[in-house]
Amino acid sequence: MRIYFLFILFLSGFGYERTYAQTKLDSSDPLTELIYSISEVVFANPFRKEETEIRKRITESNAAEIRDLRIQLKNTIRSFSLSRLDVKSKNEKLLNFEVQLESIPNLGGFLWKDESGTIYQWGDWSDFYEDGFSREKLRFEGQIPSFSYEAGTLYFFLRNPPGSLPVEFSFLGWESNFYAFGDEGSLRYTNDFRLDPSQRLGDFRKAFDSIRKKNPGSEIVTVNDLTIFMVPGKPKPIYYIFLFLRFFLIGWTILLATYIIRMSLSLPKNHLPEHRAPLS
Repeated sequence: MRIYFLFILFLSGFGYERTYAQTKLDSSDPLTELIYSISEVVFANPFRKEETEIRKRITESNAAEIRDLRIQLKNTIRSFSLSRLDVKSKNEKLLNFEVQLESIPNLGGFLWKDESGTIYQWGDWSDFYEDGFSREKLRFEGQIPSFSYEAGTLYFFLRNPPGSLPVEFSFLGWESNFYAFGDEGSLRYTNDFRLDPSQRLGDFRKAFDSIRKKNPGSEIVTVNDLTIFMVPGKPKPIYYIFLFLRFFLIGWTILLATYIIRMSLSLPKNHLPEHRAPLS
């Protein structure tokens, strides 16, 4: 009987996955969210769980890079005390500042603007002027990393050095591929080192249509200033081993809890010795 119960529980998990995921999105009650979070751990599609982990790690890595680069740029421009007059005159201070910018490997571009327009520009910003935007109006201006300086705004964006693929993620039992591109179109993060590092976002987006046909479940996710392409892999045998153990432990826990409840609710029996007449 217990074996049949575990088998039914194992099969039912796959049917409940979408229901749990969709209902969790519609729920705002903390207790209900906790229940659905536990259900996701038990019944979730492994690709969905890995997608969440990939997005988390990429977001954390990207935020750390932006934070470190912002601090470095702030310290650099303040150490040079760069002013609008230095930019207009193109003096030695500006030239030394540009040399310092070129020494930062993951800096793709630097832009100084105020209400009157562009004050200073360094790097290739052409990808942000596409789709009919003028030189004074950028695409995704609201999500480009920036900070204030001398009544103006300094914008910057990250770009990996040529041939550099800095992030590699390994997952047990499942092998998905991901490709994260920045707003400027360059490849930022991936775990597929067969891909040409010079691949651009527009070209890869066109090729992704054929990838979707070969790999059902592939999708595109936008996270802040990144566009992430997800391609699910095939589960390894070790995944099914851990999945079976997980359902076995859950089933055993339910049976044990049921047994304890039944024992606690059962009426105690009277074990007093029976009264018998003394033998003559």
